[in-house]
Amino acid sequence: MKQKELAKWLKIIIVFCWLFGLMFCVYFGPETGKNILLDSDPLKELYKPLIAYIWITGIPYFFALCIGWSICSDINVGNDFTLKNANRLKRISVLAMIEGVLYVIALLYVFISGNYNTNLLMILLLILFFAVVISVFTSLLSYLMRKASDIKQDNELTI
Repeated sequence: MKQKELAKWLKIIIVFCWLFGLMFCVYFGPETGKNILLDSDPLKELYKPLIAYIWITGIPYFFALCIGWSICSDINVGNDFTLKNANRLKRISVLAMIEGVLYVIALLYVFISGNYNTNLLMILLLILFFAVVISVFTSLLSYLMRKASDIKQDNELTI
């Protein structure tokens, strides 16, 4: 796959991720919250905070997608192995870990309050798992990108 084609496909994937995230924050999250929380008397008071929490946790997600778009733009013009992209991947890793911490806080709150539902716990744990996986792999990619950038700079200096 050529650079421009790869960049185009990655941008299409980012657009779909953006749309899915927006649909989750606007529709799927609130509807799932209604189904899980409003059916249970002890959990009814958590519905409005859940909606606010979904929007708060959406902020790092959308920032990471914007950073990913910048990386794709650099790939499109041939600036793939740069320190700038390594730092961008590191920022995505940090944002994913922030997302993970936010969901750990949500899990702790659910356990401390004692009002937990199996479906709610599964959703929170699944999102936490994906946040940690994304953080680990983008950290790894950042490290590899930094090493590739160093090798590229050494080769440019060699005659």
